[in-house]
Amino acid sequence: MRSGAKKHITAAIAFILVGITLVCGTAIATGARRTETIDVTYDNIKIVVDGLTIDPKDANGNKVEPFIYNGTTYLPVRAVGEAFGKQVSWDGVEKIVYLGPKPGEVQNWFIQCKPYQYFGGEEFKLENNKTFTMSGKKYTNGFILTGDDGSALFNLDGRYNSVTFTHGHVDNRGYTTRTMNIYLDGNIVYTQEVKFDDIAKQITLPLNGALQMKIEVIGGYSADPFRWGFADGHFE
Repeated sequence: MRSGAKKHITAAIAFILVGITLVCGTAIATGARRTETIDVTYDNIKIVVDGLTIDPKDANGNKVEPFIYNGTTYLPVRAVGEAFGKQVSWDGVEKIVYLGPKPGEVQNWFIQCKPYQYFGGEEFKLENNKTFTMSGKKYTNGFILTGDDGSALFNLDGRYNSVTFTHGHVDNRGYTTRTMNIYLDGNIVYTQEVKFDDIAKQITLPLNGALQMKIEVIGGYSADPFRWGFADGHFE
């Protein structure tokens, strides 16, 4: 759209202001719901977060362009929130936008701090309808480690005190015994023998402000299609 173009928009103002906009870092709420026709200006506005230009999109992957109304620039909450690593959700009943977990809700580690690098790893995300099965139960928003020696690296940046996750053998994927090691800043802090017939279990590991975490599964041989899964994770 050309620079400075204006467009009439008929919309529920409460939805525009609360549901999809962020004004200079502050969410704006209104009172009763009402509908108005307004003139807004699209001026090819770019959003740059920590030096990186982001491409704002809605929950369906459609491009959402920032606009100017009455001298104020409105930005899409979802795009800006996710750029800062915040999960964004909309409560249509209470008319509330949540940046981060809802009260009482635990935020998944893929939103907080997912692995930045894998060796022999694969991600499974709910939005991609990808799941894997451990001990007969389906999981998503996690990853599996594969091959002879698989590993995942997390850049914790000293922000967390603990991590909790469920891990286990991916059903029908290999039958050898291997070893899982967890490193914090290069030092092994947890080790466990992992077997194909082990029940998936949850563990909580103190992080004590570590900068980096590495999870690895090693041993076995290349002819065995062993897979070990990690899901239901969150940092505190």
